[in-house]
Amino acid sequence: MPAVKKKPRSRLGAASKANAKPTRAAPEGALVDALAEAAWARADGALAEALALFDEVESKPRSAAAAAMLGQALALAARRRGLARFGTVGTIETFDPERHQLTKSVKWAFGQVRIRVRGVARGSEVLVKVGAAPMRPGKGA
Repeated sequence: MPAVKKKPRSRLGAASKANAKPTRAAPEGALVDALAEAAWARADGALAEALALFDEVESKPRSAAAAAMLGQALALAARRRGLARFGTVGTIETFDPERHQLTKSVKWAFGQVRIRVRGVARGSEVLVKVGAAPMRPGKGA
């Protein structure tokens, strides 16, 4: 039986592989954009929470002027990021779990809630639900 000859290795093939550019899973710009978007999303969440809590500060101000200035600054920052507040404090609405967060737990069935703290949204996306207190059945406005 004749011996099988091995093909000699080509040094050119090994060199071309070593000089080849490494492949990337995603372009560098896409990664930077994704990280920036994640950072903005966290900032938006924090700003949304601050806006929601502002109603509490506004209702018990130590300085009405300071509270007003804080409110203006928060509103400007929110507008720049496309955030809007929704809900009117003191109004009564039908409970909607997509829009309302109960401010206290209850043991009875309910349908109506009183708005305590406004919510925050960007477009149709609710970032912070409206803070609402359940109303006992039979209790009027």
